[in-house]
Amino acid sequence: MSALERISVAAIGNSIADLEAETLRAEAAGIECVWAPELFRAADTQAAYLAAKTERIDVGTGITWAFTRSPFVHAITALDLDEMSGGRFRLGLGSGVKRLNETWHNADYGRPAPHLREAIEATRLIMRQASKGEPIRYEGDYYDIDIKGWVRPHPPARETPPPIYVAALQAGMSRMAGDVGDGLIGHPIQSLMWIDEVVRPGFEGGLRRSGRSRKDFDYIPTVCCAIDDDEGRALDMARRTIAFYATVKTYAPLWEMHGFESAAAEAGEAFRRGDLAAVPAAIPDAMVETYCAAGPLDKVRERVEATAQRADGLFLTPPTYFISAEELSEFQNRIIDAFGPKVGGEAG
Repeated sequence: MSALERISVAAIGNSIADLEAETLRAEAAGIECVWAPELFRAADTQAAYLAAKTERIDVGTGITWAFTRSPFVHAITALDLDEMSGGRFRLGLGSGVKRLNETWHNADYGRPAPHLREAIEATRLIMRQASKGEPIRYEGDYYDIDIKGWVRPHPPARETPPPIYVAALQAGMSRMAGDVGDGLIGHPIQSLMWIDEVVRPGFEGGLRRSGRSRKDFDYIPTVCCAIDDDEGRALDMARRTIAFYATVKTYAPLWEMHGFESAAAEAGEAFRRGDLAAVPAAIPDAMVETYCAAGPLDKVRERVEATAQRADGLFLTPPTYFISAEELSEFQNRIIDAFGPKVGGEAG
């Protein structure tokens, strides 16, 4: 099956009614999975709500911050959501950024890739053993888990636990995803060169290291799509999301690969001095074109298809920062209508 036939979208909606309506629209369009983000709402509560409102579309957490909950809570939440959805749940886990883990959640960050690896291993172990009534023991550098005298009485929705997808951007996390993940969700801002030279070699190296087959791993890169016949407006909307990430030092290697480090630095300096209008103004059109798909549908489709050649499925998101709720919904629905296999898809 082509990656263009396996489209994921984000759970987006300013109100709960909007969240439900857009997810039902995605389901009707043949979208494969809707991923609930975690920032302004909790990923797992959104996933539970959407699981109850849908019948066919997969529902995932995209992403849950792994270090802010215990592996036990991740495991039983995933099993609950898989049961509620009839086996349609995917657990997306990521490290998040260091500052927010430590200052918002008072959570230990450590070395993110080894930490996330242990979180995944421990969570999967608990899910696998939950119905067996046997002791569950996991020992690592970040987790020391010893569960005795506990058995989950509820029958699982399927024979194998829900798949665990790793949110990864850089080589180390991508390699770890190949080691222990069932799949990888790509970051919404990345270039084709970044995919070719960093992400894919990373997870493919992890697969080799763990002795696993490429066919057993699901790579879903993300493309930020701003579909608009007014190309200038599309570029401006996508520029705002680029500007948001440009203010975060974590993403410096992404800009440096294509020589945009000075533009990112200018955006960051404007942000720190409180000149919010100057933040997106620092981002040139060429930078937007490198990391996003923005413009009329034919142009966006060309970039999406180029990404699809490198992938098993695709996660298509609208611009998400410094735009109104109405604009966010507008661009989300254009993605669904253009790329939903039952509506637009490859023939659209």
